[in-house]
Amino acid sequence: MVLPIIVGIGATVIALGAKASISAYRKYLHLTPQMIASLNNITLHSSSQINRDILNGKRHKDAAQHMFLLQNYPKSGFDDEMTEREALLILGIEGDDILRFDRKMLKDRYRKLVVVNHPDKHGSQYISQKINQAKNVLEKSYLLKDK
Repeated sequence: MVLPIIVGIGATVIALGAKASISAYRKYLHLTPQMIASLNNITLHSSSQINRDILNGKRHKDAAQHMFLLQNYPKSGFDDEMTEREALLILGIEGDDILRFDRKMLKDRYRKLVVVNHPDKHGSQYISQKINQAKNVLEKSYLLKDK
């Protein structure tokens, strides 16, 4: 006689929990990155705000990284067909690295980027495809030295 009551209460608790979870998930889908950041007490700065701070002589915590990215990487998207230049940029091989570019360096840079950007680790599938494509282009490149 008590067992049906316990089973009924358990089923009710599970149903209410599932309903609350689904409702929370639906609300989460409508949150923007700015909303999520404000809920977690994170301040997002736009690149224009960082640029204004730099021009006005203010020190910004992300200014050094922002300036590095602006100076070293093009302000454009990916090319239609990947070139060696773009593949080198994607894998972060520049300057003196090109002179000593070999299979070991290619393998190390590739692994490092794939670990960070792998879709199974919440990385971008598109970026991981571009990393794979860059590796394939550079494996066929005349720049690659065999040791």
